[in-house]
Amino acid sequence: AVKVENKEAKWIESHLRDLAAQADRFCMPVYSDFLDTAGQEILLSMQKQLGVQVALDGGYEGAERRMASFCPPFFYGDEEISYPILCLEICLQGARFLKKKPQHRDYLGAVLGTGLDRRKIGDIVLTEEGAVLFVCEDIAGYLTENLRQIGSADVTLRPYTGDLSQIGGSGKEILISVASLRLDAVLSHGFGVGRTEAADWVRAGRVQINHRPCGKGDAPIEAGMILTVRGKGRLKILEAAGVSKSGRTHLRAERFG
Repeated sequence: AVKVENKEAKWIESHLRDLAAQADRFCMPVYSDFLDTAGQEILLSMQKQLGVQVALDGGYEGAERRMASFCPPFFYGDEEISYPILCLEICLQGARFLKKKPQHRDYLGAVLGTGLDRRKIGDIVLTEEGAVLFVCEDIAGYLTENLRQIGSADVTLRPYTGDLSQIGGSGKEILISVASLRLDAVLSHGFGVGRTEAADWVRAGRVQINHRPCGKGDAPIEAGMILTVRGKGRLKILEAAGVSKSGRTHLRAERFG
């Protein structure tokens, strides 16, 4: 398994270098397909060596899978970058009458069952009527024509016309009380799990701070940070809300997922 992972990591690194070289050679933005957190970590670790500007975007704030852009040095500002990402709405037929609605794995399995490469698919966010799906523009038409069913439910696809800033829904405001402003402690109280489990998430590479992978359980946490745990959701630290008499710090946060 380690050899397979190392081989995949080397391919990703080589591929990203090639894309950066293309951006520099042709003096124009070049884009990758969607990168998972491991691929993003590889990119961020090598970006200073690439000689071009690097940025990431998944189509909405808080996206886990994101596309990389490589821009020549003379490109400045987001106005020059137009990521080839399309958001599709997957509508379940008769959603309100389904005894059990499809889950994330059902949507992903059906999408990949059409023969598409996983790298062409970004995040899938569940909604009341189905889901929204972020994909590379070049496969949107194919998917719209070929995805007809999720589990036992018939579906239709159409471009999403809603507000992308509302993707993922609103969060639940919570108050966290911690003895130490370190990552594993905040995750433990923020997601209602034991400190050991939170530390295991960090060690397993499932945690990001401000969309960048973090493998240090003692990483300092402060207001404004977004903590993402793959498969669990994300936590936005809104503000420090004071210190108790016992010295514990209170944090006001918003939890999603």
